[in-house]
Amino acid sequence: MSEPNTKDTAVTSARDWVLIVDNDTLVRNVVERMLEQTGLDVVGAENATQAFQILSERTSEPVVVMVEVLMPGMDGLTLTRKLSKLLKRSTLIFLSGHTSNFSWLPPDLREIPFVSKPFGAAAITEIVGAAHAGYLRRV
Repeated sequence: MSEPNTKDTAVTSARDWVLIVDNDTLVRNVVERMLEQTGLDVVGAENATQAFQILSERTSEPVVVMVEVLMPGMDGLTLTRKLSKLLKRSTLIFLSGHTSNFSWLPPDLREIPFVSKPFGAAAITEIVGAAHAGYLRRV
């Protein structure tokens, strides 16, 4: 008999949490491990559909939502626009391994923090910590 999955996305928690939306399983898992060290509950989604499902099952908004810019299906830019209308307290953060030049971002999304891949644990925990503490402006 296998152990129960403690990362069940249907779990409702009053604890502060982070949602990571990235179609790359390896990246999602690495970021989850990095952020779990901070004491935050971390939930991963591989696409926009899963992200919306997770959000509908939780009792609170995530403190931070990290979104990969380039994903199959609904891209990260579209997802972020939808999330910014839906979520009232979450800080949105872009992830991407495809560019470190942010000038191509549409004007309405340029205020969103951007983390370029590859990144280290310090960069991820620092930006999420700043968002959690309220130092990053919610867009």
